[in-house]
Amino acid sequence: MKLTYLIYNAFGVGGTVRTVFNQANAMVERGHDVEIATMLRYHDEPPFPLDPRVRMTALVDNRSGSYVDWDGYDGPEDTSWHELFPAGISKNWDSRRRISAMIRFLRGLESEIVVGTRPTINLVMAEFTDPSRVRLVQEHAGLSTHKGEWREAIDAAYVKLDAVVCLTEADRVAYGEAFPDVRVERIPNALHSLDVPRTDFSRSQVVSAGRLDGNKGIDKLIDAFGKVVDAHPDWTLRVHGDGPELDALRKIIRVKHLYNHVFLMGPTRKLDEELAKGSVFAMSSKSEGFGMVLLEAMNCGLPVVSFNCPVGPRELVSDGVDGLLVPELDVDALAAGIIRLIEDEELRRTLSKAALQKAAEYGPEVVTAAWEDLYGALTAAK
Repeated sequence: MKLTYLIYNAFGVGGTVRTVFNQANAMVERGHDVEIATMLRYHDEPPFPLDPRVRMTALVDNRSGSYVDWDGYDGPEDTSWHELFPAGISKNWDSRRRISAMIRFLRGLESEIVVGTRPTINLVMAEFTDPSRVRLVQEHAGLSTHKGEWREAIDAAYVKLDAVVCLTEADRVAYGEAFPDVRVERIPNALHSLDVPRTDFSRSQVVSAGRLDGNKGIDKLIDAFGKVVDAHPDWTLRVHGDGPELDALRKIIRVKHLYNHVFLMGPTRKLDEELAKGSVFAMSSKSEGFGMVLLEAMNCGLPVVSFNCPVGPRELVSDGVDGLLVPELDVDALAAGIIRLIEDEELRRTLSKAALQKAAEYGPEVVTAAWEDLYGALTAAK
């Protein structure tokens, strides 16, 4: 099979990038012809390992500081598509350039299967990709997150597609009800490997990871850890990731005098190794389409404590069996959950063992086989 994954920024750290890379690596390993088309490129190397057999096409390359389109186009701006999509898509010049480059790319695409991974991309793909191709979207967000004119646009676009693939059962039900004439499947994100470093519980360290933005709730995790420090001053928190809230979070740490206990570590290309250095993993997100990093922590044998936010954590974690779920946005409950794991080594080890069993259900072989089956069925139906 010849596949093309469409992604916004393959050179930025994020859950979608990581999971697409995992899929691409697994599919090319099985002998498929795989390409990733990224709307944006500004670094030489991507943030996660990518099999050299996977082709990378940058629709707009900005590494030199000047925009260079994938096909060298330097003509007048194409404005013909501006009225087809929500107004925000064509608001900014750089966005318009990326969309125009993607439209030209899609019009000449020869791949049998085209996979969209972001609402903007999905709308353009539905409009400009040859309908004889297999066209499907990977929805990394719940249906309820799409509102107003975006929801109207998605309703109009998705009915043209061959499949919508969701990460959770709750999302599968919601999208299935919204698009009864479209094939809707649940295929969770796969771990890149089950052979990763595992915690030995030797460090008095809580770890977390994710983009430093408002949705990840790192401010609440810092608040919670302040309470943990009161009870266990020898424990530290390390947060891996980068994002727009970095300076604000640093200020919170200074104001709360937690600079000897909470460390913002920045992004890492060796997340498994960093996770395995911890003895507890904490997640403070307000919402998670899936919660890939939660699963990666479980794969490293970490006992996890997470807000019971919609929708990913509640499907990945069985409370009291392979992790702890606490009420959404409840800082005191999050602190109490972390303290409970710190103080109960037997519970940590029990949850760790169950977490490894849960993670094995999301191994690359299992999930890749599900994708191959779906791609095969959709191709045959054409």
